Amino acid sequence: MAKPITVIQKRQVTEEEKRAEALVKLKTAVGDSEEAVHELLEFIEQLHESGVLEAANALLKAREDVAKIVVSQLNQKPVTTMINHVFALAGLAASLDPERAAKLLEHIASGAIEAYEETSIQSKKVGLFELFKALNDPDINRAVRFFLSALKAIGQRLGSES
Repeated sequence: MAKPITVIQKRQVTEEEKRAEALVKLKTAVGDSEEAVHELLEFIEQLHESGVLEAANALLKAREDVAKIVVSQLNQKPVTTMINHVFALAGLAASLDPERAAKLLEHIASGAIEAYEETSIQSKKVGLFELFKALNDPDINRAVRFFLSALKAIGQRLGSES
């Protein structure tokens, strides 16, 4: 009759065996993704040839100095003011009806381009009489009414703030 087993010895894997197993897994993964690995190596080669890889390495090595410079630049008054303006403009843009804003901007852009083309052809000076006569044109009158309404609305809001 056999002797009973009283002690189970656990097999310990050495560092070399771990590395060999990891290498086998890596070879299998590379073999399974051969095309992707080739593309990745080509991408890295292009980064190296263009100097981007070297610049990125230098940036990483000097990351603490770069971070200090970036933070000091961001803390300057003009930069914080600009960031506040960007947030204010983003808030304004978010409050506008996208369809109406797009339509208004489209009209302004196409009107400005058309006006630019027309004024580059004609350099005739506009007199006071021509200005009053132009107000009878329905298109000009509509635009003047629009800007007068906008000025009135802006003025009302400015008056309610004080």
